[in-house]
Amino acid sequence: MEEEISNIWIGLPRYSAEYGKGVEDFLKNAFPVGAVGNEMKCPCKHCINRKWHTRNVINDHLVCSGPSPAHVKWIYDTSQMKIQSSSNFIDYETGMDFGNNLDEMFNCMGKKFDNCEGRPNIEAQKFYRRVDEGKQPLYLGCTNFSRLGFMIRLYHLKCVHGISESAFGELLNLMKEAFPQAHLPLSFNAAKNMIKDLGLHYEKIHACPNSCMLYWAENEDKDKCKTCGVSRWVVQEKKGSAANNEPEKLIHKVPANVMRYFPLKPRLERMFMCKEFSQLMTWHAVGRKKDGKLRHPADGKAWKMMDAQYPDFCSENRNVNLAVAADGFSPYRAMNLTHSTWAIVLVNYNLPPWLCMKQENLILSTLISGPNSPGNNIDVYMQPLIAELKELWDVGIETYDALTNHNFKLRARMVWTISDFPGYAMLSGWSTKGKLACPVCHYETSSCYLKHSRKMCYMNHRKWRLDKKRFNGEIEMGQIPPILSGFDIAELLQGFENHFEKPKKKG
Repeated sequence: MEEEISNIWIGLPRYSAEYGKGVEDFLKNAFPVGAVGNEMKCPCKHCINRKWHTRNVINDHLVCSGPSPAHVKWIYDTSQMKIQSSSNFIDYETGMDFGNNLDEMFNCMGKKFDNCEGRPNIEAQKFYRRVDEGKQPLYLGCTNFSRLGFMIRLYHLKCVHGISESAFGELLNLMKEAFPQAHLPLSFNAAKNMIKDLGLHYEKIHACPNSCMLYWAENEDKDKCKTCGVSRWVVQEKKGSAANNEPEKLIHKVPANVMRYFPLKPRLERMFMCKEFSQLMTWHAVGRKKDGKLRHPADGKAWKMMDAQYPDFCSENRNVNLAVAADGFSPYRAMNLTHSTWAIVLVNYNLPPWLCMKQENLILSTLISGPNSPGNNIDVYMQPLIAELKELWDVGIETYDALTNHNFKLRARMVWTISDFPGYAMLSGWSTKGKLACPVCHYETSSCYLKHSRKMCYMNHRKWRLDKKRFNGEIEMGQIPPILSGFDIAELLQGFENHFEKPKKKG
């Protein structure tokens, strides 16, 4: 009887317990697959699989409004799928799967180096050793959690729910007292170092509030900006504790501006520590069908020209081809807030076209946060990335390939940038507004200033038009301007000095 009810749950009254359980089973199976971030398209009658909502909102819509008739069969079939095992924990806020599956989580298997033809480099050995150590059970006889898997899940909860470092340390001490047989780190720093050894860390780099310079490399120890003279620190005063004989006021220095940088080299090395992923990293050269049709960026003219110009780079199929994408967004989903975060993301074009734009395969490189956009000073924040890209192009880095069991010299190059038109202006330095706004027409841009509207208008951009009535009453008979080459641009910019500093407000 229960089996019959469960098979027809979608036709039952929406207030029944069986219908609610069917909706819950559907969301358990559909959300990890169809979600982007913490939202998925809602298949209710009103949204019709067009609007994105969180899991709780979709649950309410399906219970209150019912499913869309076009998606009834999909909802029912998805609800009948085998539900995830209880040994795995799925966080529906982020779509991340955490459980006792370290091999899948890190895309690798524990390595034995005794019979290897080429011994892995130090970074690869360290990573494989950490994964092998992490596979140890949390305590004797535990089958649900490994030591490393439990710490990753616990650290993830800290980040998602904003638990402070001191509270996290106290929580570890409490669990250690309650379960003395568990292999837990003794402090927050020990837990952080345990996860940090996996290699995918990030660096906090202080910056001038006016975006003049980074306190990085040779300027790491400076306390003032060498361009505008603004202090690196914001001084905050805190009241002391009389019980500890502390002074009444404590001076605490906080950096005025901080950017986050995610080193590129360890992330590229990690891709070759898994046999399956290492094989995918050569798809653009080995697995791609070469019949003259444009299926992948490697089939494009720009890619082929770079290969012809630098044959030593393309001779190694494992060398990485990257694109740099940059754009700004408001992290609070409200455009009227005075806050802007700029993300610089790298796209790995070695992968097949159905994988290279997947969220998990995009490489986050830099996060620039602040009240305003960095503007043309984005070059200041890109210095660490450019330094790494130069090293990967000129020198390369020794990398262990799990597929061939050998070390090789890995190099990387940037093939192009991806951005919208305002972002193009920031990355290239060419102004996309004003009299010379067109990067193609450059000095021959047909611009006209509208006196009463007080803005620029671009009329003669087609260069060949006989229709006078619908435009400005003139026939266009112009010639297409020559496209500036890289050598032309370098010649025009010869001797130009760029000064990085935001203009100071008057008054």
